[in-house]
Amino acid sequence: MIDDAVRERLIAMTEDFQKLWAHPDTPNRERKRLLAHIIEDVTLVKLPAEGTTKVHVRFRGGKTETITTLSPKSSAQQVKTPVHIVELVDKLLNDHVYSEIAEILNRQGHRPGEAARPGRQDAQFTPLRVAYLVHQYKLRSRYDRLRARGMLTAQKAAARLGIHEQTLSRWAEYGLVIRHRYNGHYSLYEIPKEDLPKKHCSRWNTIADRVAARTKAEATQNTQLDEEEV
Repeated sequence: MIDDAVRERLIAMTEDFQKLWAHPDTPNRERKRLLAHIIEDVTLVKLPAEGTTKVHVRFRGGKTETITTLSPKSSAQQVKTPVHIVELVDKLLNDHVYSEIAEILNRQGHRPGEAARPGRQDAQFTPLRVAYLVHQYKLRSRYDRLRARGMLTAQKAAARLGIHEQTLSRWAEYGLVIRHRYNGHYSLYEIPKEDLPKKHCSRWNTIADRVAARTKAEATQNTQLDEEEV
């Protein structure tokens, strides 16, 4: 057993060690030398599947201790876009084009992986960055999603209605058919399942009048249905 004098000296040495280690003027090279006096060796065991590293420390007195810590990320991993953002982009593709998705992500405070780089903390999403994510993670394109929902190209929609593509575009402006953009320049068209709009050539029956009449008829029908339910 050790006497009181030795015990007090050991306690004082421990306190001195802690003070010296924590002192801001102590250089790291001196901290390494301090560790060399108390640690015999250190063994690192990486566990890639868990993303952790086990640190087995053997002290000079014979005591051992194991510490589990998160493994440091590689440069590529540090700038990798978080999974929850990729999932959000996948969801937003159902209703938005790249430029709209970029705006939504920025408005919600999300940042691309590049923001992890020094000096790039203010980096924001752009339509090009969103397009890269879609390609990189092989997300289903908005075009394919719309086609799966039955949307038609301008050529096929015009042929279905027996009109010119320019007329189709004008009808979309007035809401006779619904236009869905799949990128910044092109759209697919949703054709009504029933009561298809028809082309009229009379100047006395303009498209604006037809839309107004259609809207009024729908409003009247909805009112009648509400009254019947009451």
